[in-house]
Amino acid sequence: MSGRLSRFFDRFHPRPVAGWEFLIMRVLFAGVVYLSLPGGDQIYDSQDVPNGIARFMDLTFLANPGVYPALRVAIVIALGIYVSGFLLPLALPFLLVSHVMVRTLYNSQGWVHHGYQMVSMVLLAQTVVVLVFAVHRLTTRHPFPFTGGRTRNSYLLFYSQMAIVLLYVVSVVSKVDRSDGNWFFKSHYIGLQVVKAERDRFYADLAPPEPGDVPAARLMLAHPNFTRLFLGVGVLLEFVAFLALAGRLPALAIAVALIGFHRSIAALMSIYFHFNEMLLVIFLINIPYWIYRLALRLIRARARAVSAETRFA
Repeated sequence: MSGRLSRFFDRFHPRPVAGWEFLIMRVLFAGVVYLSLPGGDQIYDSQDVPNGIARFMDLTFLANPGVYPALRVAIVIALGIYVSGFLLPLALPFLLVSHVMVRTLYNSQGWVHHGYQMVSMVLLAQTVVVLVFAVHRLTTRHPFPFTGGRTRNSYLLFYSQMAIVLLYVVSVVSKVDRSDGNWFFKSHYIGLQVVKAERDRFYADLAPPEPGDVPAARLMLAHPNFTRLFLGVGVLLEFVAFLALAGRLPALAIAVALIGFHRSIAALMSIYFHFNEMLLVIFLINIPYWIYRLALRLIRARARAVSAETRFA
């Protein structure tokens, strides 16, 4: 039994990653970081309900004339450097600090939106990786001794994946903790939250509920056992999300399932996590890799067929 567990956990480690593969990931992730930046009208000149680092520092300087536009330009330059793959120990810390500051100010207005949290967490994971390797080189004056075909990209990908899946696992722990262990039995009351969200949207924008939103809330309240089962499956999926670290196929399966769950939640409750889905596609599904694998398999199959025809001709 212990041998099986040992072999199972031996699968949780960085793997070789092609240079072109992670280049595509960097390009796509740079686009996600840029899209996740708030617009100019979301840079507030107050932080009435400080959240995160805003409890210790005043971030409203970002609202001073010209500050945020200049910061956006600097972020775009840093993203270009990040895509190039050079000077990552400089570019990534700057991107991390900038993203955390602007999104913390946004979350310090009396509401907290978790839709951009995963972007910051992936930036944090990649920053830690490049700084660890940079410190190793400075202290030993030798590059990190990579083995098994691994490179720095292997660790950047693995710890980016870890940041993504751990957010789902932490979400489960948070649900259980905040509900005193009764989350499953109270989960059908989320229908009330849907109604409240729709009313808040109406009072803020005078926008009527979208078709299907209120009926969905009524369905959840009228059928509590179905709601518990549906949401319970989602929580179970979040809890086992760490299995995505065991390899490319588990990562693909877990990511597809999580995106399906996000889409279901969006359809039922109008709660969207677009950036989570984007990062799942980039770092866990990794579509270019599977296209490459499929193309390689087709080429090899064609080569075998041609060889067989030549041999029996």
